[in-house]
Amino acid sequence: MSQVDQVRSAADIVKIVGDYVKLRKSGSNYVGLCPFHQEKTPSFAVHPVKQIFHCFGCGKGGDVFKFVMEIDGLSFPEALRRVAEKVGVHIVEREGGETYDANTKLRASLMKLHELAGKYFASQLGATAEGRMARAYLADRGITDEVVGRFRIGYAPGDGQGLFRQLAGGDFDKETLEKSGLILYDAERQRPYDRFRRRIIFPIANDAGKVVAFAGRALGEDQPKYLNPPETAIYTKSRLLYHLDRAAQATRKLDYAILVEGYMDCIAVASSGIENVVASCGTSLTEGQIRLLGRYTRRIVVNYDPDSAGMAATERSLALLLEAGFEAKVLALPGGLDPDEFIRKRGVAVYADLLKNAPSYLDYLTERAAKTHDIGSPEGKVAAVNAVLPYLNKVPNALLRAELASRLAERLRVDERLLRDELRRAASDKRTEVRATEEVTADANHALKQLLRACLESDELADAVLPEVMESGLVDGLLGENVFKQLWQARQRAERLDVANAEALTPQEKRLAADALFWRGSPPSLEQAQGCLRALKFRRLQRERAKLLQQIEAAAQSPEPLRLAELQRAKYNLDKELRKLGRP
Repeated sequence: MSQVDQVRSAADIVKIVGDYVKLRKSGSNYVGLCPFHQEKTPSFAVHPVKQIFHCFGCGKGGDVFKFVMEIDGLSFPEALRRVAEKVGVHIVEREGGETYDANTKLRASLMKLHELAGKYFASQLGATAEGRMARAYLADRGITDEVVGRFRIGYAPGDGQGLFRQLAGGDFDKETLEKSGLILYDAERQRPYDRFRRRIIFPIANDAGKVVAFAGRALGEDQPKYLNPPETAIYTKSRLLYHLDRAAQATRKLDYAILVEGYMDCIAVASSGIENVVASCGTSLTEGQIRLLGRYTRRIVVNYDPDSAGMAATERSLALLLEAGFEAKVLALPGGLDPDEFIRKRGVAVYADLLKNAPSYLDYLTERAAKTHDIGSPEGKVAAVNAVLPYLNKVPNALLRAELASRLAERLRVDERLLRDELRRAASDKRTEVRATEEVTADANHALKQLLRACLESDELADAVLPEVMESGLVDGLLGENVFKQLWQARQRAERLDVANAEALTPQEKRLAADALFWRGSPPSLEQAQGCLRALKFRRLQRERAKLLQQIEAAAQSPEPLRLAELQRAKYNLDKELRKLGRP
């Protein structure tokens, strides 16, 4: 048995996926919200018997290795090792083998390098006059020694080569130091210098709590105020949220997260006892970070700074969160204070009370629009509605949109019917196309999916019905044609078709197979499988009848009575076949 097969056989995909996705049992399968795209209704399923996953919304699917590769952005060898660690299987890496990854050594070196850098930065806080000045600054901001240690806050000296000297004595070559993003080189690539100089250092950890990057806040008037880390082989900003490694448990328990802008804001809220707070690593919130949040909750309170930049960031984040189906609230603190300043000046109790009563995103935006525009005039009402309507249109649920539209109309004192009509016109085309596509697809493929499930889950049923499927041509021209063909060829070899990894199947065909495997209810019996064959034949005859009716209508308008009679006889014979089959 190969090392890959050994790990695969030891892994339970339900347990592995359950570390990332909240799953619940549904029949013989498990379902949950997809971690790869935003949704409110679960369309992500795990098949414990087949040991595969599939999302019916975005189409992603595969085995346990594919899941870990997608969720953590890993190569196959990396995913293999991660799964092996989880199930307690030792992997022996051989250069050129399937377990070998040329980047493994680099990633391991970067992780070790960041660990050493974190210790260096921490040691500098208070070790020198410069470091003591940085510690005094933190003390003025209410940061205690306990908080410094808890968040591993450090300091980067201003000489510009302190970290390099610390790391140069280790086993790191020049290329690794440069790829870490912590050490830079001059134009001639001769003189090295530290990226972070004269800055408070905030370590950024991955979900396992390992430091993978640093951010630095300037002391004095140096610009930029915050220096964010570059992306490296171990750090991708869209895949991390600051403090999520510590906030994950509280976020799941409370079922909501607080989203703040800065590192200091996050530290201030968390150190006050409110653990479910994260920051977007000094950048605008990304779709990847929203997907990350979606693993833990679908409810967010946005608490950005109240200045103009913060309000703009709030609106950008709201647009993304609403499109993703999140329930969003907005905490705009009074007095123009950011979370850090507010807690220090007004106390955590007042902050917690405001947090508890944070308004919904619609109430927040509506109040802003009402204050910005003169809603006593017709023109002001139109402007206020137009300021809110784009966000309302991003709400994917039609019933919720209608309810929110009623609230908006009441607050701005506009005609609710007219507002609903405007909202409907803005979203009707997209909504109609989606529903029509889903209805047609579900009706056309019901029997085919049931038959496919029977053949995939039972060798006995496959041997009983596949010959007729192939000989009758009932699936010719349908999406499932090649899946049945590959199944037939596998049965000829006395093998089973691995739909998750079959190279001969397209992504669309794999999705169809996954749809069939995850069909609710008990697997079809032989009688039911034969009923599916009759259903496919019935639908094919119905399509032929529809074509005949069109031809008869055209022939009735032409001077060709013989042609018309021939078509009518064909219709009569086809109707007899339909009556024999009966409506399935």
